[in-house]
Amino acid sequence: MKSVQTHWDGEAWSPCDLTGFNLDTTLVLIFGDLPNAIAPVQALREQLPQAQFAGCTTAGEISSHGATDDVLVATIIAFEHSQIKLASTQVARREDSRVAGKRLADALNDDDLQYIMVISDGLTVNGSELARELVAVHPGVPVTGGLAGDGARFNETFTLANDKLATHQVVAIGFYGDALSVSYGSRGGWIPFGPIREVTDAEANVLKELDHESALTVYRRYLGEQANELPAAGLRYPLEIMEEGKNTTVVRTLLSINEQDGSVVFAGDIPKGASARLMRANAESLIDGANQAATACQQGCKQGCEVAILVSCVGRRLLLRQLADEEIDEVTAVLGDDVMVCGYYSYGEIAPFEMGDCAELHNQTMTVTSLSERKGDAPTA
Repeated sequence: MKSVQTHWDGEAWSPCDLTGFNLDTTLVLIFGDLPNAIAPVQALREQLPQAQFAGCTTAGEISSHGATDDVLVATIIAFEHSQIKLASTQVARREDSRVAGKRLADALNDDDLQYIMVISDGLTVNGSELARELVAVHPGVPVTGGLAGDGARFNETFTLANDKLATHQVVAIGFYGDALSVSYGSRGGWIPFGPIREVTDAEANVLKELDHESALTVYRRYLGEQANELPAAGLRYPLEIMEEGKNTTVVRTLLSINEQDGSVVFAGDIPKGASARLMRANAESLIDGANQAATACQQGCKQGCEVAILVSCVGRRLLLRQLADEEIDEVTAVLGDDVMVCGYYSYGEIAPFEMGDCAELHNQTMTVTSLSERKGDAPTA
């Protein structure tokens, strides 16, 4: 495996020497302001016509240079001993998310499937259902990735599948061959506070009641004066969800509020009957969470890490502000300074919580995926 990272400087890709990367086993991951970058993406496609292209809009880009906003970053990964396959599908309605997952899983079904990376529309797709179906079709195959972003605007997100840039689109990449080693880790660093409450009424990702009290009333009481800034202020106060029979918890990000019925809309499903608790954080705890994610990822690395794909959350970016570079630095400090780092700030992260677990949708985490290849003879076509 070899990789190179390039940025669009407004006139050209820099650096621009891509000798040896025009292969059908090359994956180009592009994150940034894609709707305004049609020409730059096309210029890269003309240099690498055999490569597979995938990417999305973001709430911030992650590269080996740190965190940026509205900077187009392309990471080009040429696999020497593995194969890749890209599939995409449209999701017209949120209710179609599971069908979309099945469609993608079937499209990637082939011998020696080792790993699936998913990049989804960030607003119209139920990430929980999407991940659940990918896992159902391919049990035992790790699935990681995330939802596209749109800064703190939450208006419209785009994903890229080769020459198709679209909203309402989910992209999945299958990786094949036993030379590939994949490991991952996902941690938050958020701190629970207040009492544990029962989810007494909820439907999909809409939380209606906590302990028989409207969810919005509970949030307003705990946020105090900050409640006037809802829903934006809710990004700093996610919800921890605990289901009976599960040893791990998930975190859910607040997306919007309904003043009429007092409900709150979150970025992922909230099961009725689950337990819930508000969370908060400071920069130090989030940066420590990134370290924990990288450490969990490193523990699963069988042969070192060559490329690290980082998917963090818009809420973390808003809280960390100029300190966002520090959570990226924590990851590279654990995995090694020579590791190629790429990724983005998202509207949701998809990964197992622990090695061997099933993938699920997370919010407010740093999710790290490590890719490397065992040295040996290149696969035959």
